[in-house]
Amino acid sequence: MPQKQEAEEEFYRVLDKCGVDIKIILAKMSGLTYKTTPQAYMDQYYIDIAEIMSTNRHYEGMIITGAPLEHYEYKEVKYWQQLKDVYEWSLLHVRSTLNICWAAFAALKIFYNIDKYLTKEKLFGVFKHEIKDIAQSIVNGFPISVPVPISRQITLRREDIYRHQELILLLDHHETGPELIIDQQKRHIFATGHLEYAANRLEFEYVRDIKKGLPIKLPANYFIDNNPDLGINNSWHEVGELFYKNWIDFYVKE
Repeated sequence: MPQKQEAEEEFYRVLDKCGVDIKIILAKMSGLTYKTTPQAYMDQYYIDIAEIMSTNRHYEGMIITGAPLEHYEYKEVKYWQQLKDVYEWSLLHVRSTLNICWAAFAALKIFYNIDKYLTKEKLFGVFKHEIKDIAQSIVNGFPISVPVPISRQITLRREDIYRHQELILLLDHHETGPELIIDQQKRHIFATGHLEYAANRLEFEYVRDIKKGLPIKLPANYFIDNNPDLGINNSWHEVGELFYKNWIDFYVKE
């Protein structure tokens, strides 16, 4: 994930609201060098995932985050085989794994051979999703219409999800596609959006891309009345905290 320290703070914030004592271990893929985060920081605060996997310890929960790899074929990702090994290990050593953004796409490819598809434009903004299955605990207490921050240029085809009886589609949007999926065994949750995002994250990405000269539209449904001068409508704040609390309460804890 780019901006690792900022992303860490976002996860710390939502996990801190869960009301339980959580010990967090930061892990990195082995043998990589990093462009957006100082290598010294990564070496000091992150443990190589191979070191974690070398023990026989078991973990209640694992979050695998996104990465700016959506334009690459999976086999082109230098740590693709290592990621596959991590997922295989997780089935024996982790109670529940939460896959975020690109990691959700990657996990669906590894476990179910479900492909990702490039969209014509970047899907960028806050989109209100429809709940497809209210019986699942991960969406317990969610509003009828669920706002989710999206920042990606890939999507899934819902027919690919429905083709697998082992998968349950939970949140969907007519434009951005499937957002939240869970397997029948409740071992893996796949979230293609970012309910953990801080209020200013999409604004940061918008300004960053403008400075780089990249084609980027104003994030949809993000600024009040779509006017940056009026501030940000942090409409997903409460549901984001509830999502992570539900994950801890119903899937991570015994």
